[in-house]
Amino acid sequence: MALITLVGKKLAKVGNEFVYMGITQKCRNCKLKTVCSNLQEGRTYKIVKIRNKFHECGLHDGGVVAVEVEKQPALVNIRKEEAEGTAVEYKAINCDNISCREYENCVTPLKPKEYKILEVKEDVKCPLGYKLKKVLLEDIR
Repeated sequence: MALITLVGKKLAKVGNEFVYMGITQKCRNCKLKTVCSNLQEGRTYKIVKIRNKFHECGLHDGGVVAVEVEKQPALVNIRKEEAEGTAVEYKAINCDNISCREYENCVTPLKPKEYKILEVKEDVKCPLGYKLKKVLLEDIR
């Protein structure tokens, strides 16, 4: 299901993906904030259609345009034993090894809650010795 939101005009290209990180302090008093901040924090969205609606914006150089986006499954690392089920109560891995190439998949800003496991990918080699699996998660509706 596509959602309508606003993105910077320079970023608005069909196929572009972005992670919604939440509303900025500068946007809190904007009349368009409910349209710009209607996505789920920490989730990746893909632009599927650009609408012909433009607005001036104090944050984005060149303004913003209305786009249709679809929420993408979340690619994250979870403990190996949690990957054996069809759903998981997701909680980020407690790690401070920011130089690890898997760091972002372990400490993702995904909201802690129950998710459906769409696909179990591969084992993850963890320098701290955790037994992890890479999985694709989707919201349970």
